[in-house]
Amino acid sequence: MPKYQANAYLAHAGKIVKVGENLELTAEQAERLGDKVTKVETPKRKKEKEVDAS
Repeated sequence: MPKYQANAYLAHAGKIVKVGENLELTAEQAERLGDKVTKVETPKRKKEKEVDAS
């Protein structure tokens, strides 16, 4: 699931999420929360090139 950063205090999964903390949400959950969360862009991993051992 995508990660989001809280822009306000939230209650999620029975816990309080403070401003600035990250949480995982579905796109639908994030849409409902609107500007209370911001999507955290995670850098995509580069595939490691195979090294020829010969």
